[in-house]
Parts: sequence; structure tokens; C-alpha cells
Amino acid sequence: MKGIQGLLLAIALGIAAAAFNWVYLNSKSGQMTTRAFVGIAENVDVERGETLREADLVRVEIQTRWVGNLEDFAVLYSARQSVVGAPVWRRLIGGSLLLRQDLRTPPQELKFGANERVIWIPVDTRTFVASLVEPGDQVSFLVSPLRTGVPTPADPQNPGGAFSPTPGGGPIDVIGPFQILALGNRLGSAEVMRAAKIPQVQENVMAVRVAADSAGNMDADAQKLMRLLNETNFRPVGVMLHPRESAR
Repeated sequence: MKGIQGLLLAIALGIAAAAFNWVYLNSKSGQMTTRAFVGIAENVDVERGETLREADLVRVEIQTRWVGNLEDFAVLYSARQSVVGAPVWRRLIGGSLLLRQDLRTPPQELKFGANERVIWIPVDTRTFVASLVEPGDQVSFLVSPLRTGVPTPADPQNPGGAFSPTPGGGPIDVIGPFQILALGNRLGSAEVMRAAKIPQVQENVMAVRVAADSAGNMDADAQKLMRLLNETNFRPVGVMLHPRESAR
């Protein structure tokens, strides 16, 4: 009989301990802190280059003890207004966290119409400040005229000398305007390049937009410019910037 009473007492104590344990854990769970981060709503996919809307964003709660250094990479929900209207550089799938690296400037591309072409012009960087010129600006090119009849120095292959065209000192040909599409590898402002940590190269080559007919023949200004460049063995030309107010 005493054995049964002892067994019942042990069962009762076990139930009581379990109950106290449940109450303790339940009270502790109510005290657990969380951090809220910005997530992409389940039914939303944000395509590359699109801007974020407030409706695209949801609150994602994560227990503080599991956060670690996530705050260095993800966007806090309290800062969600700072990302509304910002473009994303890659496709974001619904149900994922929004990361800070998703808000980098999307890589730009050369864009021109079906009846347009792009030509690259060697430019003299001594004649303008490259960082002050941006794609979208209008420029004209300054090409020195050629003069003939200047003998080249004699050499064993040509002892009598030869006559070749060289840059002259007459009036400067001003050809343009042309719209800049790229300056070297820069397709936007210099600030954007620096923010994206992309080094700028080949500032001495400028890509410009030219009109072309259905056969691919360029407009008269472009043909004249390319002819003069060819005659001077593509010697770099000067650059004249047009007022932005009238150019855009």
C-alpha cells in the first residue's frame, strides 16, 4: 500500500514540476525581444531596375539572440521609408529579406534607337575636364584643319622626302552637336561610379549617338567627322560643351 502511495506521490510531483516548468517557459517567452527587418512580401517579385513601393515591404521579426551581425547586411524595418522609391539592381523574390547590397545602382547599358548608331571618338583630355562632363550632355568636336606640302624628314627608304598632311593653323572645324552616351566606361555621373566602386577607364574615348538611315549610312556631320579623323590617323580632337539647359 505504501508503495502505491509513494508512486502516486512521485507522479503528482512530476506533474507539478512539469506545470511549473511550463509556466516558467511561457513567462520567459513573453519576455523574449525581437528585431524587425524589411522583407519582400510573399506575393511580390521586384524586377531588376524597378523601384521599391511601400506595399512591397513587410515586417520580419527575428529573435534578438539569433540576429548576430545581420544588422550590418539587412535593412531595419524602422528605416523602411529610406528605401521606398529606391531602385534594386537584381531581381528580388517574394519572401526574402531586403539586403543593403540590393540597393546598389543598377548597372547601366548603352541604349540607342533602331535608326541610331554609336561611334567612338578619341578626345583630347587636355581640352576639357572629364569629370564635369556627363552622358546626356551635348558636345561639338573641334578638329584642326589639315595643310599639305610639308615635307617629312628624309629616310633611307625615301631619301627625297615626302609630302604628308599635318595639322594646320587655320580656322578650326566645329562639328556637331552630338549627344554623349558614354565617356570611357562611364555611362552615368562620376559620383555614381565612385559610389559603386567602379574604376573609370579610357576617359580619352567618347561614345556619341548619331542618326542613321535604313541602310546604316550616318548623317552628314558624323560622316564629316569620321573622314577628318581618318585623315589625321584618328588624332584626338578637342571638345566643346553645349549649355545643358538647351541640350536636354
